[in-house]
Amino acid sequence: MVPNEDQAKPEFKAIVGQQPGGAITCPFCQGAIEYGSDGKSLVISQRPPLRYSRAKMEKRAKDYGSQKSPPDAQMTPEQWLAEEKLMPGALQGYQYVEDLGP
Repeated sequence: MVPNEDQAKPEFKAIVGQQPGGAITCPFCQGAIEYGSDGKSLVISQRPPLRYSRAKMEKRAKDYGSQKSPPDAQMTPEQWLAEEKLMPGALQGYQYVEDLGP
């Protein structure tokens, strides 16, 4: 759910590969986290974290909401994460990549 340009970075590849070397912003505390050397645990990171894209998160939430019965065309990213990903409370006050200045 990060911007396309960030997906080409080695940091993103480390996150997807569940390896140390790339950090993502925690959807709860907004701190930087990355995979530990075991590839399973998340640890606090000192690396600059990648951030989720608001546009991508909103699109995913709307897609998920449209498949519900009855459909929920107004589903928010917060609702989607709480319902489908079982992460209630995530993204409260989250600063998306689009929210940050250049």
